[in-house]
Amino acid sequence: MYRKILVGYDDSDQAKDAVALGKQLADATGARLVVAGVFEFDPMWGGPDPHFREAEAELARKIEAAANAVGAEAEATPSSSAARGLHELAEEIGADLILVGSAHHGRLGQVLAGSVGIALLHGSPCAVGIPPRGYRDQAGEDIAAIAIGFDGSDESGLALAAASELAAGTGAKLKLVSVVHPPVVGFGMGATAGWAELKEAVEARAREQLAEARDAVPDGIEAEATLVSGDPVEALSEVAGVAGTLLVVGSRAYGPLRRVLLGSVSSRLVRSAPGPLVVTPRGMRETDDSTQRAELEAAR
Repeated sequence: MYRKILVGYDDSDQAKDAVALGKQLADATGARLVVAGVFEFDPMWGGPDPHFREAEAELARKIEAAANAVGAEAEATPSSSAARGLHELAEEIGADLILVGSAHHGRLGQVLAGSVGIALLHGSPCAVGIPPRGYRDQAGEDIAAIAIGFDGSDESGLALAAASELAAGTGAKLKLVSVVHPPVVGFGMGATAGWAELKEAVEARAREQLAEARDAVPDGIEAEATLVSGDPVEALSEVAGVAGTLLVVGSRAYGPLRRVLLGSVSSRLVRSAPGPLVVTPRGMRETDDSTQRAELEAAR
């Protein structure tokens, strides 16, 4: 469950989309919501340039106004880049989720990660979420469904755990979607021999993993599991395109723990998803559990 949600804010329409999603999730989960802006400066100057003091003060007022409008806390921090500032602030406050808006040149109703989003998606210390451009106009609707891309990997299992907690907190329906690729057909005589049997075996294994995942969903959460054949991005996008749906996917299967790292599917989704998207960090559950054990030991 999200306990602290950090929203990157620069007073753009896209940042307002992120604030709208942040409020929606905070209201549903009871999470602490923080709206934060980053004042960029060149470290070689030794600090923020005095010529920009007035502009910084104006942005600080806008951050405060945006935070007050949704009952959130306001933060303003200096850094050499927006992504770095949000990354460091997320670590400082122990955020579970960072939200940033889509790129300003993206299509309405579609996610398109901008430079800040892409930077965060290559090493963020917590989950990263991006709403589609224009999301603030539809955020009044409740999150009715949480879709999860499941492929049987440990990373998708962690994403499923995060999605299950969110579904429990919001009362949303959980949709598990597993996508299998038909086996590649080679060239030459006899290349298709055994293809049908191999395809059946791949689908049977995926169906078995999906059923195990469905059975592992905690009681009290309405869940459905769907197995489809084809392109994963197209299949997940079709599910995510339904109004009121939040799509959750895992990071790639290698890299440092507690860091978001884009895989082939997530890297395409952050440029095309038709609904709000959250990418979870690798090893999130292991880190959270160890932290909780340490806190319990310290309290004894």
